[in-house]
Amino acid sequence: MKKYVGYLFLFISLMLLNIRVSAATISCPAALKKDLSQLASHVKLNYEIKDESEEQEITIDGNTTTYKIPKYYFEITIYNIKEGLVLNVSNTGSNNRGFTVRSSDAPNGTYTFKDYDIGNIYNYKVIVNSDNPDCRSQKLKTLKFTKPRYNAYSEFTYCQNSSNYYCQRFIGTEINIKDTDDFLNKIKVNNDKNDPDRDKIDEKKELSKLLKNNWKFYLILFTVIAALVTGLIFFLKKRQQKKGWKL
Repeated sequence: MKKYVGYLFLFISLMLLNIRVSAATISCPAALKKDLSQLASHVKLNYEIKDESEEQEITIDGNTTTYKIPKYYFEITIYNIKEGLVLNVSNTGSNNRGFTVRSSDAPNGTYTFKDYDIGNIYNYKVIVNSDNPDCRSQKLKTLKFTKPRYNAYSEFTYCQNSSNYYCQRFIGTEINIKDTDDFLNKIKVNNDKNDPDRDKIDEKKELSKLLKNNWKFYLILFTVIAALVTGLIFFLKKRQQKKGWKL
């Protein structure tokens, strides 16, 4: 019997809480909501990729070479968190641990946290809600961004000083590369697609193809034009002899 009474008490408590939240949402004064929305409109977020990579030396058969140990992390900052706002931060990563940020957590309205997962691409979502007791749980704004991942192929010698997509150090969309040969082939194809002289090269190929496929026609046309020019010169010389003027 006590068990059922406990369940009944929990059910009633949840119902009262839901009614209280709903009432706050419905009764939120328009002027207050406008002010809170104005505060929320200034909330921004940004991220920086911090590089703490180290270089190590290794000696093989008397030859010393330097190699890089990549060590990066993402520093994510949310700005303009004012009193009366509460932020729910989450991501779609496998180790997602959603958390809440209030103005008391943000000195000078700024809150910064770090993400050390450089091997996966996933999305961040920041929902800005009202924290005012008269407008509790009012959703005011949603911020989103995609966290890129580290691309190990960017460290290849072939990628030095290259703007090729497959050579970017951090990428926001997955790339399917089977092995080194596949990587080199993708670089070549991507370079060909983005070659600024590609149109000129294509025009030359088309012209060469046109001449190759229609060489008989162009040979006849050239012969006819040559014959006409020769005939015109012969005619002008004859006329010159008759009238005595020079060509």
